[in-house]
Amino acid sequence: MSKLFDVAVVGGHGLVAKSIIKDLYKYNFPINRLVVYGSKENASIDLNIEGRIFTIKVLSSQTIEKFDLVFFSTNEDLSDQYAQEFIKLGARIIDNSSYYRLFKEVPLVIPEINEKDLFNKTMIYANPNCTTIMILLALLEVHRLFKLEKIYISSYQSVSGAGSTAIQEFVNEGIDPSYKPMILPSKNTIKKQMYNNILPIVDNVLEDGYTSEENKIDLESKKIMHLPELEINPTTVRVPTLFGHGASIVALCKEKIDLEKLKSAMEKAPYLRLLKGNDYPDLKSVVGTPFVDVGRLRVDRYCEYTINLFATSDNLIRGASYNAVMIALSLVRLGIL
Repeated sequence: MSKLFDVAVVGGHGLVAKSIIKDLYKYNFPINRLVVYGSKENASIDLNIEGRIFTIKVLSSQTIEKFDLVFFSTNEDLSDQYAQEFIKLGARIIDNSSYYRLFKEVPLVIPEINEKDLFNKTMIYANPNCTTIMILLALLEVHRLFKLEKIYISSYQSVSGAGSTAIQEFVNEGIDPSYKPMILPSKNTIKKQMYNNILPIVDNVLEDGYTSEENKIDLESKKIMHLPELEINPTTVRVPTLFGHGASIVALCKEKIDLEKLKSAMEKAPYLRLLKGNDYPDLKSVVGTPFVDVGRLRVDRYCEYTINLFATSDNLIRGASYNAVMIALSLVRLGIL
């Protein structure tokens, strides 16, 4: 009989936490018991995940127990405050916040790309940004064949990427045109309605004019790919959809693009769905799946070293819960857990 593990999910009623719980069961992670931690505001509300009922345990230093594996799906402050307390009792941590992603000693992992980075002594494994995951998987076969040198990205990111409160704000705007937004596009910019609009800001604007989200895509991609010299220039945009992200990607490579060779490689990649001919990626087709859909492949008219493509993925599943659960399954399969 294979080993079963004691697992905790920190994040209570959050969108990603609920998706992690679903994917743990969907992909048959060997669970002995599963405990869900949340805030005191939600403590009285049981969590129903496809017929499984979970009582919320309020997270505090006094309620932390011994687990084999703990998923954090919270803000950076809670990861900072509590992850080490679980580790002291023997747990390994898979953190979906951005807190640990750029710590030099912490692996930042997309298993299809850098699974070997999991062999690490820190006990913490960071889950990348949802848009970063989509972009790198869309470009992985490009890099394997032609070696990436420079990437230009324009993202199209749904409201759910900003959490459940942003979704509620979006709904309120659709009901009441005079509703005054309090959340989007970010904490340090002028708030504007998302409904029937596009906002070219995702997360806070930094001193150099780029946003925190654009910084994440740049720095996380370099770390995951082990390509510190890779040039990445992203523009992240929030669009009026609920779920799923998209990205227009222009990738300059060190070798000439062989389009048919690239298509053949993408067709064989289990994490991609290549749309060819008159078909193309869209959100409704990819939401609810663990795939990255890729299409509109074309060699640049003016540079045969450059490929243009469009990619979509489910930001809550492929960009968060699925990747986290795949990290957990890799830890088991590699004998680390």
